Amino acid sequence: MSETAVRAGAQAALPSDAALRAVIDAELAPLVKQIDGDGLYPAEAMRALGGAGLFAHHLAAHAPRPSIAAAIDAMAAVGETCMSTAFCTWCQDAAGWYLEQSDNTALRDELQPGLAVGAAMGGTGLSNPMKSLSGLETFKLRGRRVPGGYEVSGVLPWVSNLGPGHLFGTVFVDADRPDHRVMAMIRCGQPGVDLKQNAHFVALEGTGTYSVLFRRAFIADDMLLADPLGDMIRRIKAGFILLQTGMGLGVTEACIALMREADVTHGHTNQHLPRRADDFAADLLAVRAEIAHLAATPLEQAPEYLRAVLTARLRISELTLEAGQAALMHAGARGYLLGSPVNRRIREGHFVAIITPSIRHLRGELSRPELRLAPERLH
Repeated sequence: MSETAVRAGAQAALPSDAALRAVIDAELAPLVKQIDGDGLYPAEAMRALGGAGLFAHHLAAHAPRPSIAAAIDAMAAVGETCMSTAFCTWCQDAAGWYLEQSDNTALRDELQPGLAVGAAMGGTGLSNPMKSLSGLETFKLRGRRVPGGYEVSGVLPWVSNLGPGHLFGTVFVDADRPDHRVMAMIRCGQPGVDLKQNAHFVALEGTGTYSVLFRRAFIADDMLLADPLGDMIRRIKAGFILLQTGMGLGVTEACIALMREADVTHGHTNQHLPRRADDFAADLLAVRAEIAHLAATPLEQAPEYLRAVLTARLRISELTLEAGQAALMHAGARGYLLGSPVNRRIREGHFVAIITPSIRHLRGELSRPELRLAPERLH
């Protein structure tokens, strides 16, 4: 599919940054403590954000000028208020991106409009497949060809932005042909697909995160994104990774704001810290510019481009961790209180570092010979 191709369909002007922030302030901000403390999944806020155009920026049939960079910026705006909801936004965006790159145009036409406006919710079950394709794990799902589709069994741990009727994309292996992989969209609650919540996390409890149990679930041919998998992962990979950076950008921006807030009363002691808000703001501006540059060509396949994508993703992960630590140093004991904004941002920032691809996964990818010899940047 051509990167610049614009498929037929109604395209409405997307909201301004101010309009999106107004929805964030009205619909999301009042729920943040419940989301973080009680594990509330912000269903109504997600629908409101979808109605405001949050999930449509990168989809050709739903945006006048489809842009991964615009989707990242919108996600970052959400992350400044609530990282959990920014993560759900990434899941939603990723589901739309899988459909964007699929050759199954009928499935795209059926499912993408609902995902684009938040009428349907979507997740991404590619953590295990991505690790498996990198040789870090084995595929958790096995399918067998039956008339009209596949029968799939296995368990996917920790898939997010899920609930009854939600959709998510994943990959399974044909049990009779181990080298044959298939990517499909799955609907939660369909026969043979059950959700189980068997873990509790230190943060991001309000993200609809479940283990998904497949018991001879029938996945019809018309729900397949790619069969065989072919180059589908290569087509989605850069966009998949770049979209994740919106979470780190948002949390880092929030940490900088917390540093500035602490300086109002404690600037006289904070002046002795080695890195201050302005230092992090400069670093954030630089990595944001690099991400925007890379996001302009998400279907690029050159090794040096992929290296630059992985490097940018690694850098925002590290910067988010550093900014959380610095926010705590600026706030002092107040930041160490249970329920403080600094406490939440540190926990959120650690998630940016461990979500697939994690820092260790990214470093492993960057050590591969075909990437290690490529230049760090394209410009």
